[in-house]
Amino acid sequence: MFKMKVLAVLTALTLSTAAAHADTVSGYFSAVGGDQFTSSTITFNWGAVAGGLGGDFQTYLNQGSALNFISGALNYTQGTNIPVPGGMQLFTIDGTNSEVFTFFMTSYSAAYITNGSSDCLSGSTCLDATALGYFTATGPLTGQSGPAVFTVTSQYSPLATIGDFTTFSVSSSAAATPEPESLALVGTGLMAIAGFTRRRLLA
Repeated sequence: MFKMKVLAVLTALTLSTAAAHADTVSGYFSAVGGDQFTSSTITFNWGAVAGGLGGDFQTYLNQGSALNFISGALNYTQGTNIPVPGGMQLFTIDGTNSEVFTFFMTSYSAAYITNGSSDCLSGSTCLDATALGYFTATGPLTGQSGPAVFTVTSQYSPLATIGDFTTFSVSSSAAATPEPESLALVGTGLMAIAGFTRRRLLA
């Protein structure tokens, strides 16, 4: 009877852990797109994967996969900016087999450059922005990444009108993250087994 109880607990533990399993998202990609920026706002008009792909992004994305940005202008100040608590959705990417990646930024920094520094050509106006956050994935791959970085570089030539359409380039990477939910379930299951064992020894 005792062996049957332990077997039942082990079976329940295995099934619960499998049900709570979430994949970890990791990898990197590059992209290009069109935008408009001023000294206080940036508006993303379009984006597409172009260049390096690795990890889960290489599995589910193709060259040309669209980046679907939030609509409207994103405000920024020089230095570090904090969006809404918990992170703000910046864009989604539609991959193959109905896979969708979503990037949530938890903070972002921006540098509006007009003095020819930081690789911005003399006479040009540039924006370098780095967003920190995480990716989620839904579809065949479902889960969340660890810390992720999304870096945007955009530039107006010396004769361009600030706020007109221009182009940007992107590099992004995401680290894998452990699964605390699964670890917690394992711990709960082990405590249940210990309880059965103790009751058996006291009987």
